[in-house]
Amino acid sequence: MTTSVRLVPALALLAVGGLLTACGAPADPASGASPSASASRPTATVTRSDLVSSTTTQCELGHGATTPLEARDQGTLTALAAVGETVGQGGVLYAVDTRPVVRLTGAEPAWRQLGPSSTDGADVQQLEQALVDLGYTTGLGLTVDEDWTAATTAAVKRWQKALGETQTGTVALGDVVFTPQDVRVAEHLLDLGATVEPGKPVLAVGGTPMVVTCALRTSQAALAPVGASAHLTLPDGTTTDGTVSAVELVTTDEQQQLEVSIAATGDAVAALLEGAPVQVVLDQVVATDVLVVPVTALVALSTGGHGVEKVLDDGSTRYVQVTTGAFAGTDVEVSGDDVAEGDEVVVTP
Repeated sequence: MTTSVRLVPALALLAVGGLLTACGAPADPASGASPSASASRPTATVTRSDLVSSTTTQCELGHGATTPLEARDQGTLTALAAVGETVGQGGVLYAVDTRPVVRLTGAEPAWRQLGPSSTDGADVQQLEQALVDLGYTTGLGLTVDEDWTAATTAAVKRWQKALGETQTGTVALGDVVFTPQDVRVAEHLLDLGATVEPGKPVLAVGGTPMVVTCALRTSQAALAPVGASAHLTLPDGTTTDGTVSAVELVTTDEQQQLEVSIAATGDAVAALLEGAPVQVVLDQVVATDVLVVPVTALVALSTGGHGVEKVLDDGSTRYVQVTTGAFAGTDVEVSGDDVAEGDEVVVTP
């Protein structure tokens, strides 16, 4: 639809989402003058694309979110892996009454005693795989599966002998902690000599790779879903990309916020110190496959609503009405019968 009407002064544009403060109204056509030719004025092309809003936040390099490890036994805490230590396959996390609690690789959490009487299960399979990885199955003919066999018992006894423990051939609940990857000890939650009870946290552990950690408001959750991309600026000014690897809801000073972990691409952060500041830009798609113009192309119409000054084939211009949608940065979504992809519209410098 074509609208050839008087334009409202520029101050009327200030109310549109707070984003039109840079827009000025062109000369008032009510005086009888037609919209002027565009040859001497800047224009922009109407494009069709996703409209992306970018948010910049200050973050820092660290090891991301941590998880408390709860004891399954009762006794006295007699050993602790050091803070900052990486505990890999077969490593000791802590000991209760000198009995070591060992980290093994597996996605299934330890939830029962394992031994010759155990029914088939994924926890049996991941225990057998750990025993293979640690080298305790050589010559036993052990097949890694969910079935506990005599070869499994023999391998467990070899492992227990290496640990200096009684060779029972069974793994009691509390003897092992399964985690998908190696863990880094982030904090001691109990001191040596403390009384350990089932369900009581002993250590806080986290991932081993360095990640960029950001604190966001809970209302900003849409900015950083797991798997979203991010753009990082490092302390020396170099830039790299990253991916949101984890999002955790935490409480700080009685207020909830999101702790977002971002894994940097490649080795960009490997040489940086923990706590180094990193500027992060997070992108959010606010509209998909829409017509987009600069905010400075909008004018307010005296009949109400908004329009753009469209450049015609002969170089003259006319005002056409548009409906505005989402705003992102300096761009705005528009729609209307008289505006299409590829059109040229006049913009205010």
